[in-house]
Amino acid sequence: MRIVHVVRQFHPSVGGLENVVWELALGQLASGHSVKVVTLNRLFGSPGSYLPAHETLKGIEITRISYFGSRRYPIAVSVLRHVRDADIVHVHGIDFFFDYLAVMSPFHRRTLVVSTHGGFFHTAFAARLKRLYFATITRLCLSRYAGVAAVSIADGQTFGAIRRKGLSFVENGVNIEKYRDASSPTPKKTMVSIGRFSFNKRLDRLVSFFAALRQQDPGWQLRIAGVSSDMSGDDVAQLLKTSEVDHAAQVSLAPSDEDIRRLLAECSVIASTSEYEGFGIVPIEGMSAGLYPILSDIPPFQRLVSRTEVGTIVDFDDTKAAAGAFAQAWSRIASDYARYRDAAMRASANYSWKRVGEAYEALYQSVLGTRTRSILDAPVQVSTFDEACKLLDERARRDEPGIVIFANAHTLNTAFHERSGGLPLRDAIIFNDGIGVDIASRMLFGKRFPENLNGTDFIPRYLRHTTNGYRIFLLGGRPGIAERAAEKLLPAGSQHEVVGCCHGYISEDGAEAVTADIRRSGADILLVAMGNPKQEMWLRNHLAKTGCRLGFGVGALFDFVAEAVPRAPDWVQSARVEWLYRLAMEPRRLWRRYLVEMPIFLLRVARQWCVGTRVSGPAWD
Repeated sequence: MRIVHVVRQFHPSVGGLENVVWELALGQLASGHSVKVVTLNRLFGSPGSYLPAHETLKGIEITRISYFGSRRYPIAVSVLRHVRDADIVHVHGIDFFFDYLAVMSPFHRRTLVVSTHGGFFHTAFAARLKRLYFATITRLCLSRYAGVAAVSIADGQTFGAIRRKGLSFVENGVNIEKYRDASSPTPKKTMVSIGRFSFNKRLDRLVSFFAALRQQDPGWQLRIAGVSSDMSGDDVAQLLKTSEVDHAAQVSLAPSDEDIRRLLAECSVIASTSEYEGFGIVPIEGMSAGLYPILSDIPPFQRLVSRTEVGTIVDFDDTKAAAGAFAQAWSRIASDYARYRDAAMRASANYSWKRVGEAYEALYQSVLGTRTRSILDAPVQVSTFDEACKLLDERARRDEPGIVIFANAHTLNTAFHERSGGLPLRDAIIFNDGIGVDIASRMLFGKRFPENLNGTDFIPRYLRHTTNGYRIFLLGGRPGIAERAAEKLLPAGSQHEVVGCCHGYISEDGAEAVTADIRRSGADILLVAMGNPKQEMWLRNHLAKTGCRLGFGVGALFDFVAEAVPRAPDWVQSARVEWLYRLAMEPRRLWRRYLVEMPIFLLRVARQWCVGTRVSGPAWD
């Protein structure tokens, strides 16, 4: 896969966003993908210095382009030249690149994915204008992105307001090896703060907190490491001097990773007083070193402490109370320091980049429609018959119960219309059935499915080709139909056995008796022919109780196999107009499905295309 990451600032700039792109790109290279990063040719902290236009670092191709305008919205239209050959263009952040690539999508025609990284709400600057822009321009631009990754719960809530469907949750990862085990092995009254020197990091609160802490215990020392941003190193030094704690603190400007490792060896605590974080990488890096985190009271940090059970949340606006709360926590930590240190390192392992890389790989595959294609929020498998056989055989061998659905336009339309009723499409194995689903695939993903896998043809063919031997129960149809179908379903000498049949006219009260019969039969697979959505609902509610490994919703299969209903001639099936034949045979029953519901289905697919969603998933609440 050819992946192009687009981000405002990258190496040699240092920061959370830059680190995300770096680690993600390295992991994708290791997985065999081709990776390029397109970024700006000047660092915001050094606007007069130009960086090389092209550079390769550890296999990552870096292309830097010129820009003009504000650092808040740097304009760089030449980005289009550098995404032409990409399979995936992954934009990081909500900025000019996000807007421009969306607007120009009809021309570059690349598949776009965006990671939110906090949007543009991390400062109070122009807050009203931002909210208006977000509700209008950002909403429209988001519709051109096939995949949207919210990197935090806060981002999920914010962006879920304008993109409820198809919003994935992918928390950023952390390089937990970079500073692993680097902190002091014995308790030391030295804390460290790492990150950009910017206003939203609220270093003023950090310094005030530290001054209050030293009033309670003068033994504490502070180390501040980072790079200039909204603030310079001199600004930070002035804060320390004003609070009269400069003699107990050190400022390290633009330290290397090795410099930071040496710094951490003197420390036992990491502090972050940020008023906004999209995720909060630095505290987790500190935890991987064995540092105990003391953090501001914001949602990402609340989630971190709640999830890991490591760290203390304080209100840094009340510096005296915060200092008192931490001093009390420190007495507990110092008395059992080795255990707290080990707990911090173990907790950091939950945020490895391997996990994040796998999540983005799945997102890329989804928006490209490589393995599944999301059609009206149903993940339809992209499989040939042989691939489908292998998938089902492996599922059965794992003894993992699963529902198999052959979804045509009517199935997906019904599921969309009755989505509150709990149709099990999202958790099922779904195969494509019919020309309507193929049209939807072409509209949304630009290509048809490899094969048409309708249940009427698939089930007999699968039973001939599977390497497993199955005990089969037939449930559905009018009385006597399942028995007649059972006589003809299996060829002579088959490795399978039909172990039971039952008609489909079952009340809810009688379902328990039927499931008990199926369990007693020892069936491995259950074929349910009740029409949809009834058959899918029955499987959702009762498959686990039957003891069967696979449950198939097979529609009119029994009628066709029992020859109770004639099948369309082969040439009609080959022309993919069997629906027209069935309409002619049963106009009173099927006219609404084909003449009313099919146009409605295509309109709903067109709406999905307009919204941009190419990922199945629940609405973000």
